[in-house]
Amino acid sequence: MRRSQVFYGHRYKTTWRPKRFRSVKKFSWRKKLIFFIVLFLILTVVYFLFFSPIFRIKEIKISGNRAITNEEIKNSLDNLLLKKFLIFFNRNNIFLARENDLENILLKDFFRISSIEINKSIFKRTIDLKITERKEAGIFCRGECYYIDEEGVIFEKAPQTSGTLIVSIKDYSQGGVEIGKNVIDEDFMLRLIDLRKSLAEEVGLRVLDFIIEDEDNDLKINTNEGWYILFDKSRDIRSQLDSLRLILTEKIKEDRKNLEYIDLRIENRVYYK
Repeated sequence: MRRSQVFYGHRYKTTWRPKRFRSVKKFSWRKKLIFFIVLFLILTVVYFLFFSPIFRIKEIKISGNRAITNEEIKNSLDNLLLKKFLIFFNRNNIFLARENDLENILLKDFFRISSIEINKSIFKRTIDLKITERKEAGIFCRGECYYIDEEGVIFEKAPQTSGTLIVSIKDYSQGGVEIGKNVIDEDFMLRLIDLRKSLAEEVGLRVLDFIIEDEDNDLKINTNEGWYILFDKSRDIRSQLDSLRLILTEKIKEDRKNLEYIDLRIENRVYYK
């Protein structure tokens, strides 16, 4: 108790005032109670969202894939969730399956995939994956051979071959290659595809191989007739193709069997042997 003095006339009288212990204790317990209630609510929500089976992924729907099987895709996603969320009881949780993580792991595991559209439904607990796979536009060989798409990206090892069913590109330039990356500029790759088609339709020649030499602009084309054509890949391909068609129709005509090559690399000049 705290002692104080009160003045009465000529004398002082001592009185006692109680300290406020009880109100302080009540306030302290009230704060602790609120803290534990809030903590309990947070833990309950966390358990409800991430630990309970209520939001377990019910179904993964996959469409658009041709060469890659549904089982391979699901195993890849399952391994992602297992590695990333091993501490959780329910690792197949719809909230934990983030779109960016799913896309990154699939693009990393399957170079054949060019793009993925992901739609996730929280309430249905489903994930829809729309896969777009790369299409084989040709076979690219630099040491080893790989399938290549129209964008100039190699995505899978392929057998070494030449023929007329698919574009065959043999690159003798130096440097390594990385699967999933561009080895040929997309514009140049499309020009090769168009050139192969134009030679067949306009000149009646079938391309066996495109040959790219090291550190120059030469493009060599082996034909099904046993002779080859030399293009300058830094110049307009269409104008060189027009020169080829002109020389074949006006000068060489039917006498192709003895041809060794036709050289179109010099502008406004055509050499042949």
